[in-house]
Amino acid sequence: MATIKDVANDAGVAVGTVSKVLNGQHVSEKNRKKVEAAVAKLGYQMNYYARGLRAGSTYTVAVIVPDLLNPFFACLVSFIEKELYQNGYKMFLCQSQKDVEKETYYLQLVRQNRVDGIIGITFHKTGLNLSADVPMVMIDRHLQADCCCISSDNFHGGELAVQRLTAGGSRRLLFLRTGSRLHSETLKRGQGFESECKKQGVCYEMKDFGDDADSYHEAEIYRYFQEKMRGGTFSFDGIYASTDGLALSILELLDQLGIQVPEQVQVIGHDGLRRMNKGPYLLSTIVQPVEEMAGVSVKTILKLIHKEQADPLVILPVTFAEGGTTRKISDAEK
Repeated sequence: MATIKDVANDAGVAVGTVSKVLNGQHVSEKNRKKVEAAVAKLGYQMNYYARGLRAGSTYTVAVIVPDLLNPFFACLVSFIEKELYQNGYKMFLCQSQKDVEKETYYLQLVRQNRVDGIIGITFHKTGLNLSADVPMVMIDRHLQADCCCISSDNFHGGELAVQRLTAGGSRRLLFLRTGSRLHSETLKRGQGFESECKKQGVCYEMKDFGDDADSYHEAEIYRYFQEKMRGGTFSFDGIYASTDGLALSILELLDQLGIQVPEQVQVIGHDGLRRMNKGPYLLSTIVQPVEEMAGVSVKTILKLIHKEQADPLVILPVTFAEGGTTRKISDAEK
């Protein structure tokens, strides 16, 4: 079996240079390529267990998300894993399915395996009640005073949605939300919506249906829409949904009611979902910088692992993307 010395000899570099490449530290591009070529040629495999014993570290970060069926979470996890790997770390993935008992179970596994840190999205405040010796970064959530939070500018996302809806001619706006009411940056989407509606002086309504838009909530939303029909006309001409998933459900319900989008009602979601994370957006949406969120989350957890100072809250910018569910605006109207 090849050793690190064999790799160094084959690459014509020092053992220390090989170690830096394997641990994701900076070396010249020329030396990095030589080491990588030697590793591939010799089939060298790092002994992470021995490495961890020497360093007092597992070089593993646990990532806890609600589920991977949600395209946003799946995309986020993919970028987190890529960033961790590039920094010499492995990912321990936990899918909680929003179940507090399952979150607790996974946390017990995390403690037993002694991971170096946790990046998570939780829907339960009790689910991630960790001791202070486990570095933790939350995405969108505020759970503990010593827990860093990475998020996008949700408040401005709500503002952008209103600005784009009114620019397209809508004057009677509706904000629909589903999801956990746990203290979260995502709650600011509705706050931004309401603030901009008041600023512009447009009529608006806000409706929160609680947990995710499963079949039960879709039926509830459908009944709500029926109640908002007046003489065959829908009460609203612009809708901002708290997530793209909810927005897609809304589009189906509007179609069932014979309401045309975007001619009669404009619809904007939030997240920036695309098929296979490329190509056109599924609908007009507020785009979260998911790759940047993943990168900052990893950089932050690594700072905490290395006992370095990290920003307690990082807010990243959002943008609007056209996806066919809002009316086109000519340059003169912009």
